[in-house]
Amino acid sequence: MSEFIDEFIGTWKKVITTPSDFFKEMPTSGGYGEPLKFAVVNYIIAGIGLTLISLGGAFFMIVAMPIIGIIGLFISGAILYICFKIVGGSGSYEGTVRMLSYISAVNAVAWIPILGWIVALYAIYLKIVGGTFVHDITTLRSVIAVFIPLIVVAIILALLIATVGVALLNALGTGGYGGYCGY
Repeated sequence: MSEFIDEFIGTWKKVITTPSDFFKEMPTSGGYGEPLKFAVVNYIIAGIGLTLISLGGAFFMIVAMPIIGIIGLFISGAILYICFKIVGGSGSYEGTVRMLSYISAVNAVAWIPILGWIVALYAIYLKIVGGTFVHDITTLRSVIAVFIPLIVVAIILALLIATVGVALLNALGTGGYGGYCGY
């Protein structure tokens, strides 16, 4: 058990402090076992931290969070894999999921108030760095690939907000013209 903890801490430090070296050396194949074990520990740590600051929901935070997190890794891995392919990446889906599993290291500290926003930005940086090595592309192409889903989500949210706004105006009977009919 002590060996596992030491290995986890060593991997965590390397992902966070020297991501270029880590992702350059990270095998992009070999199964999901080790990377997913690493991710599960990060999600459990995050669940414990969230339980402590929210004073409740221990079952959900500690048990369900790792399950949801792992499912999320495979879904976001598929999305990011497609985006890397769009920009000419040559990596594999497995390599993308392995990369995201190690990037989950940020979740171990993301639950800390205020630090969470900084960590979220750092996770974007880690995806860019990881993508350059896993998919053998330039940093610029990796930036584009990582931002494609963020831009798509932003556009969808903007359209949703606009649609809801128009629907509310219509529901209020203004037809979107402030209620003035011109008579």
